[in-house]
Amino acid sequence: QKKTSKIPMGFYLVTEGVPYSETLRRLGMKRKANVSYKPEVYDRAARELFAETGNVTVLDNTTFFKAEVDGKRVTSILVSGADGTTTRIRAKVFIDCTGDVYVCRSAGCETVLGLDPRSRFGESLAPEKPKLALNAISRCYTIRPSANPRREPALDPPAKRFPRCAWITGWRDGIRTINPMPMLPGRALIDFGYDECMRRSERLARAHWRWLQTHAEVAGYELNQIAPMLGIREGHRVVTEYVLNQADLEAGLPNQAHPDIIAVADHSVDIHGGGGVKLDLKTAYGIPHRCLIPKGGWTNLMVACRGSGFSRIAASSCRLERSMIQLGHAAGAGAAMAVKGDCPVGDIDVPALVRELDAKSRYPAP
Repeated sequence: QKKTSKIPMGFYLVTEGVPYSETLRRLGMKRKANVSYKPEVYDRAARELFAETGNVTVLDNTTFFKAEVDGKRVTSILVSGADGTTTRIRAKVFIDCTGDVYVCRSAGCETVLGLDPRSRFGESLAPEKPKLALNAISRCYTIRPSANPRREPALDPPAKRFPRCAWITGWRDGIRTINPMPMLPGRALIDFGYDECMRRSERLARAHWRWLQTHAEVAGYELNQIAPMLGIREGHRVVTEYVLNQADLEAGLPNQAHPDIIAVADHSVDIHGGGGVKLDLKTAYGIPHRCLIPKGGWTNLMVACRGSGFSRIAASSCRLERSMIQLGHAAGAGAAMAVKGDCPVGDIDVPALVRELDAKSRYPAP
């Protein structure tokens, strides 16, 4: 259920009875729905599903740091545990879901960062020259109802600049998640590092809540928790066998000729901060399987995250979690086919994968 406010604010309230399939689409709907979930609930549900298989091992507090390769094949990856121990993990297929494509970068895959020049894909919305500008970073937080709300204290020194807008998701138990939208420039992560961005964004989150707390829409609420991680919208992107671009978004499903569409998306081009542009779409578009296969003949490596094969323009549309969920599903199913068929990930029976996922069916022809 979506509500609006007189100030720059939007509300999504969790509503019973909305089919999951509707959360994966926007266009053509009488109402808009999104994937709203609490991380701790998602974590518990995922672990329960993993346990049911009897074949999944979850390594908590584990950090990837190196990919070992033989030609165009990843033979193993090295990870470190919280106690400093190193573990080598071998597998027939690896899927890079790290967001900033650390596995692909370590393996030596070609990647790009920032705005693509117009000459790269012929995109009318792209600049003439490349530029290291990235989609802005957010730091979300939650608030909770209180009979005597604690007023957020003023910062010393005061925060100079923070967004005066909010996107709010409400839950049945009264907890609300606040997304303050663009909080830090995207390249702040490059300029200052993660720890400094965490420090700066926490100050801005507190300043934002102090401002928001004065509005009637959140009367009776106090700060509950600031997110333990940054909300990063953009980073490195892998150059894949096909790179989705503005032409795909504008053509949409009716006019895309790709035979290997394994996911669909329909969000507008939405870039926060530097290099910001806006493009509303008339129809949904498809994401080909080739966007998950790093270019250059990699036989057992796939990428399924915001760093998959997208131009910067396309990435700003399909970066949403509901699209990433589809990519993860497609990559997992494709990897299983590669293992079962003992073949490179790019040589699987793609038509069979397309039929199994049936992504286009979420947008039937009018």
